[in-house]
Order: sequence, then structure tokens, then C-alpha cells
Amino acid sequence: MKMKKLKNVWLFLSFILMVAGMASCSTEDPTGVEVSREDIIGNWQVTANDYENVVEGEGSGNYVGQKLVVKDDGTATFFGKQYTWKLDGDTLALSGVSDISIKVIILKYEGDIIEASYTCYFVSEDYMDSGHFTFKRV
Repeated sequence: MKMKKLKNVWLFLSFILMVAGMASCSTEDPTGVEVSREDIIGNWQVTANDYENVVEGEGSGNYVGQKLVVKDDGTATFFGKQYTWKLDGDTLALSGVSDISIKVIILKYEGDIIEASYTCYFVSEDYMDSGHFTFKRV
């Protein structure tokens, strides 16, 4: 009887540990890959994207063809607007006078292709857009 009770306690504790481990694997904060300044400096074009926001819901392809130009002097152009940029490991942060702040987490970097998740904050409107980009160096 004691062995059966001990076995049940052991199974219960194992279950709790398994659930706790799964709960810590959140998809809310994707894990990226570190890149260097030299890796991202250049001209990039969006080849695929998907998004989710409170106004339009979900969609895809609306940013395909947009160009991202990342310059060595710490400036960038995206969506026709000027930004300053900062790279911190796997995260590229774009901010500027355009009242938009964009955080890009680089999920995969292979040669001329970058896959990334993004969050775009429209500061004056207190509004957020998020999704994924695939960039190709052009």
C-alpha cells in the first residue's frame, strides 16, 4: 500500500514538473539568433510577411516589396521613413521622429535571408502591430 501511494505521489510530482516546464516555453517571446552589425548593414527587401493587429485583425503580404536600408552610420529607412537603429544581440530596434518604434527579433539568418518577428508601436495612437518578416538582401 505504501509503495502504491509513493508511486502516485511520484507520478503527481512528475506531472507538475512537466506542466511547469511546458508553461515556461512561451511563444510570446521568440528566441532569436545573434547577428553582427556587418550582417545586417545593407539593403533588404520584404519577401513575405504576416501580421496581427486590433484594427485589421490578421493578414499577410501587405509589406511585401518594402525596402529596409540599414546604414553603417546608425540610420535606417523603412516604409519610406527615417529611423535610427540599434542592434542588441538578436534584436534590431528602429526608432525615430516618425512616432513609430519597431522591434525586430532575428529568428534565422542564413546568408542573404533573414526571418524575423516584429512588434511595431505607433506611439501617438497607442497602437501595436506584430507579425513576421522575411527579408532578402538586394
